[in-house]
Amino acid sequence: MYTLKELLSDALSSLVGPRRARQGGVLDAWPEVIGEARARHARAVGVRGQTLVVAVDHPAVYYELGMQRASLIEVLNARAGGGVITEIHLTMRPLGGSDTGGGEVDGEHGGPAGRRRS
Repeated sequence: MYTLKELLSDALSSLVGPRRARQGGVLDAWPEVIGEARARHARAVGVRGQTLVVAVDHPAVYYELGMQRASLIEVLNARAGGGVITEIHLTMRPLGGSDTGGGEVDGEHGGPAGRRRS
């Protein structure tokens, strides 16, 4: 008997190709691999070539993820079933949305809300 995850994985592979399906597997695994607390501050936004692009809105999380790049790549590739990514590109920016408090970050740290008004 097949699990739903296996059936969906097979369907996705046949629709978009195995490489794209594995890239989707990396994106899906990201929050679980880094943990709930870090996932609130770091979102995998896409895969470009073999680079996972991650937006981060907190300096401490940015630093931690940067220090753990190699192990994160290893775990994510294992979860996705192959060598999907070779690099993680971190970019510091507000994530937005109500679960991250992205709008509040601007006002507190000199973003658009803290800039000089005309």
